[in-house]
Amino acid sequence: MKALYKNLALITSLLYTLSIIGLAYYLFIFPERIANQTHLISLMEVPELKPVLDELYIFSGISILLGFISILLHLFNRNNDDESNVVYIEKFKEKKDSKDHAGEDASDSDVDEELKEINGKIKKEPDNKLKAEKLLSYLAEQLEASQGAIYITEKKDNKNIISLFAAYAFVLPESQTVSYEFGEGLAGQVAKEQKMINISDIPEGYIKILSGLGESNPAHLILCPIMKDKKLIGVAEIASFKAFNKSHELLVEKSLALLANDLDKGQQKEKKEK
Repeated sequence: MKALYKNLALITSLLYTLSIIGLAYYLFIFPERIANQTHLISLMEVPELKPVLDELYIFSGISILLGFISILLHLFNRNNDDESNVVYIEKFKEKKDSKDHAGEDASDSDVDEELKEINGKIKKEPDNKLKAEKLLSYLAEQLEASQGAIYITEKKDNKNIISLFAAYAFVLPESQTVSYEFGEGLAGQVAKEQKMINISDIPEGYIKILSGLGESNPAHLILCPIMKDKKLIGVAEIASFKAFNKSHELLVEKSLALLANDLDKGQQKEKKEK
């Protein structure tokens, strides 16, 4: 709509310019036409009409000049506005990018402190499941996440799978289990490739958050493999209504590394008991 108004303004300015040129030409030939109609050689030969014609030319000339000046000013201001908008947008982008990078750098510098705090909260907990739940709760608070889950690797019918081990705000009946084969679903794909993924467009219905306000679907999801010495221990999945940045990814990855050793020991113990 804005472009349409600009085009209309340009067209009307052009028509106004042409009309001024036409008016100037008409005023130039006006005395001659009147003389021809009245069969006079020239209106200037009539002394009484000369002051009137002079005034007509003066006022018409001033009007034409002001018209041209207004058109030039209009075009000049429009160009300045466009340039100002471009400069403003570029400055806004630079400011936003600078702010984003500064925020990420600041978060990166605080990661070690956050890891110390996490380690202090979970290391005294003897039960691995409670450790994992506390870790998810802490990450949810720090990342403003709405839901989280940790899956651990298992063998079932000679197939590699990951099964739900601990969760935060995860709605699931006690009798129901959740597991994925390697390569199945997003969590299974992360287990297979052993690479973190950060998704900003979660498939509809993939995750639902239940609250007193009803059901809602988070828009952002981060899935991270839990590794120990290049060995896959499990996969963590965290959902949020806000996007995850690089600092968030780093915090998740390093936090899970704190848990990896205990989970690995727990798995080894279970295998021996079997």
